[in-house]
Amino acid sequence: MKKTTLNYIVDLPLLAHSVIVSVTGLVLMYGSHGASFLGFDSRELLHMHEQIGVLMVAFSLIHVVLHWKWMACTTKNFFTGKSSSSATSKARLSVKCETANPVEE
Repeated sequence: MKKTTLNYIVDLPLLAHSVIVSVTGLVLMYGSHGASFLGFDSRELLHMHEQIGVLMVAFSLIHVVLHWKWMACTTKNFFTGKSSSSATSKARLSVKCETANPVEE
């Protein structure tokens, strides 16, 4: 599977989960206790918020695993001062970190 396809398969649901958890969280926090939102009562919203939150955590962990080598490389470059102000040097470091991605093309 291509790296971009796999990232899309993981990142799109992660975005959707984040939006749903944010909206349900705001409704639960600022809505009145017995009110409904889009046909869901507060009990159903809480259940949805919790279940989709668990999915969001799972997809977040998968996202981190897929990008672990890139994150480690970028963090190492940041803290060791290997980044430079020149565009050529930044591009070279970016390529090194991108090639550290473990997902196969």
